[in-house]
Amino acid sequence: MKREKLSYLLAVLIIILTGGHSSFYAQEKVISWEEAGNYVGREVVVEGVIVRSYNSGRACFLNFHPDYQRYLSLVIFAADFASFPPEPEKHFLNKKVRVRGRVVIYRGRPEIILNSPSQITVIRDFQANEEQTPGAVPGKDRILSSESKPGSEREISWEEAASYYGQTVWVRGKVVAANNTGKVCFLNFHRNWRRYFTAVIFASDFDRFPAPPEKLYLNREIRVFGRVREYQGKPEIIVESPEQIEIIQ
Repeated sequence: MKREKLSYLLAVLIIILTGGHSSFYAQEKVISWEEAGNYVGREVVVEGVIVRSYNSGRACFLNFHPDYQRYLSLVIFAADFASFPPEPEKHFLNKKVRVRGRVVIYRGRPEIILNSPSQITVIRDFQANEEQTPGAVPGKDRILSSESKPGSEREISWEEAASYYGQTVWVRGKVVAANNTGKVCFLNFHRNWRRYFTAVIFASDFDRFPAPPEKLYLNREIRVFGRVREYQGKPEIIVESPEQIEIIQ
């Protein structure tokens, strides 16, 4: 009996040392990325497709859904970049992965910190032009490119924003004015900022951007992703990360 137990432990050790992650994970329950919020504080094996990614230089974020504020994200900090493939934001994008780690809550959303490449295994590499099966679920087997409009998350012009309160959309337009008070940065799509759509970035998130947002986006045509809310009679979207903004021109 002792000899059998020793052989089993040796086999497991060989699997780990040789990178046989898939075989090892197969012995554990695998959950969908949508379920991660139900396992806070627990170590789990999660499976899903990375549909968006962003590298701020300080951290790399791998997202299973464009609305990163609500759904699971994987986070690799700069101190661990050297352990991962170069440009992990590109390496894992549009790939189905299986991830092992502890689920924690950060700013109301679940995330898993990746300290080692042994925590993540690529299961499938999708092609952008791959034919999708009917009824595919966004974030599972359907790849959402930066131009995609997943589900009801459609693209609208900034003039239409007031008609979409409470909805998650892409808002497109040119930033014609920007103001940073030190506590908050406002990106305005009309000179009359008191009446029209504004993207709002709070100071606590400034260091996530590669440059001061009031300079980075001024006079640029952009798309802003998020939930439209009403504040003092006008529409706005709170932006917490550069992932929510795409520069068009």
